[in-house]
Amino acid sequence: MDQNSKSDVQAFVPLGNKTIDAALALANEGPIAYEASEGRALLRKLDLRLIPLLCWVYALQFADKTTLNYASVMGVREDTHLTGQEYSYVSSIFYAGYIAAQPFIAYSLKRFSLGKFTAINVSIWGAILACHAACTSYAGLMIARSLLGAFEAVITPAFLLFVSVWYPRSQQARRVGYWLCCNGVATLICAPIAFGLSGITPGTLAIDSWQILFLLFGLVTTVTGVVYWFVLPDTQANAKFLSHREKRIAIDLIRENFQGVGSSKKFDRAQLREAFVDPATYLIFFFSLFMNIPNGGVTTFGSLVIKSFGFTSRQALLLGMPGGFVDLAFKLVLTRLSDRFNDRTGFAMIAIFFPFLGGLLMITVPFSARPVLLLGYYFISAAGCAWGLVMTLISNNSLGYTKKLTVSALQIIAYGAGNWIGPNTFQAKEAPGYHTGKTLVAVFYGLAFICLVLLRLLYHWRNKQRDREAEAYRQEHGPSSTDGAIENEKLFADETDFEKRSMRYML
Repeated sequence: MDQNSKSDVQAFVPLGNKTIDAALALANEGPIAYEASEGRALLRKLDLRLIPLLCWVYALQFADKTTLNYASVMGVREDTHLTGQEYSYVSSIFYAGYIAAQPFIAYSLKRFSLGKFTAINVSIWGAILACHAACTSYAGLMIARSLLGAFEAVITPAFLLFVSVWYPRSQQARRVGYWLCCNGVATLICAPIAFGLSGITPGTLAIDSWQILFLLFGLVTTVTGVVYWFVLPDTQANAKFLSHREKRIAIDLIRENFQGVGSSKKFDRAQLREAFVDPATYLIFFFSLFMNIPNGGVTTFGSLVIKSFGFTSRQALLLGMPGGFVDLAFKLVLTRLSDRFNDRTGFAMIAIFFPFLGGLLMITVPFSARPVLLLGYYFISAAGCAWGLVMTLISNNSLGYTKKLTVSALQIIAYGAGNWIGPNTFQAKEAPGYHTGKTLVAVFYGLAFICLVLLRLLYHWRNKQRDREAEAYRQEHGPSSTDGAIENEKLFADETDFEKRSMRYML
C-alpha cells in the first residue's frame, strides 16, 4: 500500500539512548514486495531527479576552477603584472584553500544538511569567482584564488556522499562517471566561450575579455547555489519527491551497501582512528597525490603546452577541446564496464595507463610530429576516469560514515596537494618546451598505476581472509540464521568495514 500520507522519516530516529539510521527505521517497517521492474523504474526516477543537479554543478566547478587557464592567454597575466613563477603560484594557491578546508568540510558533511550545506558553498564560490574580475595585482589574485579553492572544496566529497547514500554499490561507478565526465563537458563549453571572448579587441569595452569571463561564470554559479538551496535533497528518508512506498523501496535497493544513509549526526572518533590505521587509506592517498601532480600541471599549463607544439594562442584554445571528448568517453564507457563486472581497480588501471603513455609521447616524439604530440596530450584526459573509480571504491569499501568522510577528505587533501605541486613542475625558465613538466607527467602516472596494483592485492587478500573465517564458522556452528530486524541492524548500522565481517571488498 502506498502510504503517501505518512510524515517523512526524520533525519534520525532515537531509540532509548541510541541513534538509529533513518534507513534502518524504514527497513524495520517490514519486508516490502516489489517487482524488479519497479526497482529499475525508481532508479531511473532518481537519475532524472538527482543526476542533472550533480552534473550541472560539477561542470560549473570545473569551469570556474579553470577560468584562470583561459584567462592566461586573454591578458590576465599582463594586466595584473605577473612575472616569473607568479602565474604558477596564483594557480596553485587555489589548492591551499582546498586543502585547508577539508577537515571542516568532513565534519560539516556529517553534522549538517547535505543539500543545504552544498548549496551555500556553491553561491559563495560563485561570488568569489566574480570578484576575480576586480583583481589588479598578484596579491589580489592570490587571495581570490585561495578563497575560491576553500569553497569549491566541498563538491567532490559531497557528491561522493550523495552517490553512496542514494545508489546500490554495484551501480555507483556509472553515476560517479556521469558527474565526473562533466569536466569534459565544461572543457567543450568553456573553450569556445573563451575563444569568442578572446576576439574582443582590447580597449573597445569598459572591461577586458578576461574580466567578462570571470563575471559571466561567477554570476551563473551564484544563481545556481540559490536555486539548489530549494531543490537539492539530502537522503531518501526526507526526499519530498518520493512517496513513502518509494522511500522504502529506495532503502531496500541499497541493502547491498552494508550501510545506512548516514543520517546520524554523531562524528565517531573510533571510526576516525580506524581510517588512519587502515593501509588502504594510504594507498588511496598516494594514488590521488601521484595522479594529481601531473593533472595540476596540465590543467594550468594546458594551453601553453599546446602552444609549445607550435600553435598560436587562439589555436591552443580550440585545440584543447578534443581532450574534453576523451575525458567524456573514458568516464562514460569504463565506469559502466566497471559496474557491469563489479571491478574498480582493474578499469582504473586501464584508464591511468593512457595518460602514462601520453606523457611518454610528449617527451619522446619530435616537435615536427605535431599530431602525435597532440594525441599524447589528449591521452592525459583519461586520468580523471581512474580517479573517479577510486572515489567510487571509497564509497564501496570504506564503511562507517565518519570513516568514509575521513578517507574521502584525505584523498581530497592529496588531490589538492598534487594540484598545488603540479603547476610548479612547469618552470617558466623552460618555456616554451617545459621538458621537466612533461617528463614528470609520465613518472607520476606510472607511480599511480603501482598504487592501484597494491590496493587491488590488499582487497583481494582481505576477501580471502574473510572467506576462510566464514568457512571456519560454518564448520563449527553450522549455517547462521537471524530474524529480519537483526539482519537489518547488521546491514544499516553505522559500523565500519573492519566491523562488518560479512562484507566483501569490491576489487
